[in-house]
Amino acid sequence: MNAKNQLTKKSKNRIAVFVAAIGAAIIGLVMLISSATSAGGTTLPSIRDIFTLYDTYNMTVVVVFDEESPIVQFIAPDGGLVDMDNIRYRPGSNFVQYFLPNAMPGVWTMAYDPLSNTEITTPYSVYMNHIFIRDFAANTAGSEVSFEVSADDAGQFAYEIHAVFTAYDNSIADEILLVRGFGELNENLLLALDTDKIYGMGGFMLRLTAYVQYGQAAIRDSAWLDLRLSAISN
Repeated sequence: MNAKNQLTKKSKNRIAVFVAAIGAAIIGLVMLISSATSAGGTTLPSIRDIFTLYDTYNMTVVVVFDEESPIVQFIAPDGGLVDMDNIRYRPGSNFVQYFLPNAMPGVWTMAYDPLSNTEITTPYSVYMNHIFIRDFAANTAGSEVSFEVSADDAGQFAYEIHAVFTAYDNSIADEILLVRGFGELNENLLLALDTDKIYGMGGFMLRLTAYVQYGQAAIRDSAWLDLRLSAISN
């Protein structure tokens, strides 16, 4: 066999290996897409980008249809599939609103089967859960307090408690931070306050502020306890 034939054979072998590698990559990509677009064991024929995030937010996606509710599967930027059996949703006459709490940054996609629909749109927006301070109470001296911050979802909240001093016309004359920290939503919290720093300053009110951070936004609630009469009686 001459050098020219050997070179031709080697080139063919390299081309064959290259083609085989491309084929394997294409098969792997097809298998990845097929597995990522399956919900409940059913391969969904269509996929679309729905939004891109640059920070973590609570997101809501409204799937609007013209005939019937399509089968959908949301896919996170890391390829993870949202558990559609346990996702929070709100159905309407021609839409279904889905809630994606703490959606990670990146491109979110939706695999779906349109069924009999001829048009499907997916408007989206950021949402924030409301929080509510419940059962804010204190002992007579204001040195111990308890409260609960309730919300639809579990998670952490931040809080601050100030002692607020008022003038004779009830305007705020001064306020002093007594404590700040974190607690768990929907659980009762008992705190001891450092009231030594306000000893002898007279009657005061307690202002509790609780807030939950959602990306760059925050939702908050506040509550007051008036301990001015307790200080006078003591």
